[in-house]
Order: sequence, then C-alpha cells, then structure tokens
Amino acid sequence: MPMAQDARHKVSWTTVGEGLGHDRGGQPALMIKHARAGVDDMHHDLPQASRMRDAWLVDAALADGRGAMASTQCRQQVLVRLDRLGVHAAVIGYPAVRPADRALLAESRGICRQIIRICATAPEDAEALAGILRDTAATAAAGDPPVDALVECNADPALDRGVAGAADPVGGLGHAVAVLRGIAQVHVVFAALATAAPDRLRAMVQAALLNGARSLILADTTGRMLPVETAAAVAVLRSLAGPDVAVIAAPADDLGLATANALAAIGAGATGVMGAIGGLGERAGLVALEEIATAIRYRPDHTCLVHDIDLALMSEAGQDIAAALAVDLGRNKAVLGDYVFGTAAGLHQHGLLNHPITYEYLDPADFGRERRILIGRHSGRAVLRSRLTEAGINFAPDQLEAVYQAVMRSPDPERFNDNADLVALYRQLAAHDIQGA
Repeated sequence: MPMAQDARHKVSWTTVGEGLGHDRGGQPALMIKHARAGVDDMHHDLPQASRMRDAWLVDAALADGRGAMASTQCRQQVLVRLDRLGVHAAVIGYPAVRPADRALLAESRGICRQIIRICATAPEDAEALAGILRDTAATAAAGDPPVDALVECNADPALDRGVAGAADPVGGLGHAVAVLRGIAQVHVVFAALATAAPDRLRAMVQAALLNGARSLILADTTGRMLPVETAAAVAVLRSLAGPDVAVIAAPADDLGLATANALAAIGAGATGVMGAIGGLGERAGLVALEEIATAIRYRPDHTCLVHDIDLALMSEAGQDIAAALAVDLGRNKAVLGDYVFGTAAGLHQHGLLNHPITYEYLDPADFGRERRILIGRHSGRAVLRSRLTEAGINFAPDQLEAVYQAVMRSPDPERFNDNADLVALYRQLAAHDIQGA
C-alpha cells in the first residue's frame, strides 16, 4: 500500500475508544470479549428470550449501483419483493436531488405492506427533503408504512474539499437531523469510517444524538476494515450512544469480508445491518443480507437477534431481484446460488446420502429448496444407486457397475441428471444383458 494512503488510516479502532465507556464490570468497552461459553459447534444453546433483540435489516440496493439506475417499474418490483420477503426497510435513493428517486417515492405509495422506505440526503439538502416528506405524508395511502430519512456525513476531514457545508460539518449535521426529526424517524450514516478522525466522529455522534437521531450507521464505504476493527468501532459508538439507540453496520465487500464484518459488528453490540439481497451494489457490492439473515436464524447463540424475514422465500426473491436488475448472482452464491444445495463429488454425495449433516449445515427445506445430488464426471456409484432405487428399479451389483461405467464414458454425464435419461440408459443396457459397452 502506498505510504500516503496508509498514513490516512488515522484510526486504530482497537485503541480509539479508550476512556469512552466501560461495561458494568468496570472493564474498558473495547476490551470486552463476547464469548459465549458452553456452546457446541453444531448444537447451539438458545439465549434466554429476554436477551433476544429485534434486528434491523436494511436493503440499500435501490440507492446503489444498478439498483439506482434501473427503471422506476423495475425498482418498484424490487421493493415489492423485499416487502414480501420481510425486509425491515429499504433505502430508495435521494429524492431531494434525483428526480428518478422522487418518482419512486411517489409511485411506491400503497404498494408495500410493511417495509419502511428510507430517503437519503446530504446535510445541505435536508430542508428540501423535509418538504418532499411533508408532501408525501399529506398524500399517503391509508395503511402505508412510514417513510424515514437518512442523513449521510463523513468523519474524515480529508474528504471535505469541495463539499457544501464543510466549514461546519458538525453543526450542519445537527441542523439536518433537527429539520427532519419532526417529519420522520432520522438515521445518520457515517461514511468512510476506516479513515475517520476520532474527535470529529465523537462530535458528530453527539450532534446527531442531541438532535434526535434514531440510529447510527457505520459505513465502511471502501471495504478495507477487518472484523476486529469493525467490532471495536461498534463498541465505540455503542458506548457513546447508550443502549436505546440502534447501531447498524454497513460494510462493503471489497476485501470479501463484508459478512464477517457484519457478524463481528453484531457480536460487539450492533442490532442491525445495511446491505443488499445478493450483495448487490457498486464494485464488489454490499454485505449480502441473505447471509446475515441466515446467520441470525442459525446462530442465535452468537447474534442474540431475531428477524421476520421468511427464509423460505429467500431464494425466489433473490433470483427475482437479480433478474429485475439484470445481475447474475452466480451458481455458487451462498444461500441463493443454484448450486449451493447440490453436489457432484462422489465422496460428498456418499456422505450426504448417509448422514446429511456431514456436509450440509443449512437445511435446504428452510429456504424452499431441495438437496440436489448431481450426476457428473466426479460422481460415484452411490448417487446412481440412489437415483435408480428412487425410480423403483431393482438391480444387481454388476448392473449398477455397468450403468456407472456407461455414465462415465458419456461425453455429457450431466444429462443423466434427468431421471428419464438415466432410466433409459439402464433399460438399454438391460436389453443387451448388461454387457457394459
């Protein structure tokens, strides 16, 4: 890394919180280890109900990358899918400065059952957004979920050049939150967290809280932070904000650590994550919300969180959203990929057929999916035995061997994933007294 760039990494998140807060036992907040003793790796002890908290899972795909550039109709489709899925909130863009986002805000009236639409703004555009939100409230359909506001700011003075309001960023943030607070719930996102100046960050957090911000969002917009740094940053904000203000992590995935960073944030006290279904977004994308939702559901021993997302709808919703935004998720994409609950390796297939937990931690049925034992170049006899048995065929060991050899010799063994083709092969060989070739 060039020295000039490295020098701008002013924050050592493992030390910046010294003196900011202490836990009930008197230990520095940043030194707390969130270990949960006695939890087995596979069979997890559930926390007491009193310890469980509601997770805030926010999708920001409509304000970032292709989601921001799509047609209003496509963006409405995405919003409806997120609503049906049970995502808590969605950032729909910057209505104060983008006509397309203003159109989405207006035309999405009455189409959502529960999802909160969040309108983002820079501090200098807060008054314009306030006017738009007043008009939206006056024409809201009966039963419409609320519309919230999100004020974006940065705690890195090096990014102030050419930015309106840079002369008094703390005062500008406080004014923006105050202007919007009487109209909507206000969230504040701190961008470029990795290069934040500690004193400025403290001052901006205090200004946001004094003027009524509902939540603080830590955005690692460059994706450079490590999980230990993210956990320390969350601990700092938690110590400043107290227990009643939500702290939300918004990691980017440039280093491939977004999910690890989000879970580290939750372990350190964050109660929400802002990302996108499918990890959609600019560059390497945002943290994948389906991975966070799954981790919360499968690892309550770590997260102590609950959510209302319907995992059984996740795969279909993810594919629909990707199609609407013309994005390919990839067949190996965790949770959503076409191949994620399938295997074509003989050793894995044998293990799955005998004891699924050997290689399958996530239950496909939880996601409206089925386990797929695929026939391919590296498959073994176990999958063929299983498939032929399911088709109601009784066969001798030499007959199974003949089918296996024929499949392996085929230029396209994958075509025998169609049971009709596999049964036809068996019958063809049987008609020739199972002689192999």
